[in-house]
Amino acid sequence: MNFTAAYRIFIALFMLIVTVGLGMTLNDFTSVVYVFVPLLLMLGASFIPFFKARKLRLVLFAAPIVILYSVGFYPWLTNYQEVAVSSSTSTLDFIIIPAWATLYGAGFVVLHEIGLGVARAFNWAK
Repeated sequence: MNFTAAYRIFIALFMLIVTVGLGMTLNDFTSVVYVFVPLLLMLGASFIPFFKARKLRLVLFAAPIVILYSVGFYPWLTNYQEVAVSSSTSTLDFIIIPAWATLYGAGFVVLHEIGLGVARAFNWAK
């Protein structure tokens, strides 16, 4: 099994864990979109030749999304009703956390490519 296949399986299992963990209690269509769009972007990135060319690009793109979902966003989602009552910005947080995770992933890929360019410019790369 190559890396791309393993990556796709990992993302599919991660999506399954998120779905089962939430118990599909998200009734609002927009909330489902905000939960699954970054995960679908991670899965879709594995089909783009730019990401397939280097394994590290996939990892750098996916790492912030997986970390923010598992550490910050996912526990927050499971207590969404309590958070919504106690916080005036809960809906805004619901939109911002996945968006920032996706932007961090894209930013890490950009920084990686800049680093590769600098390494090539100074002949630090092989």
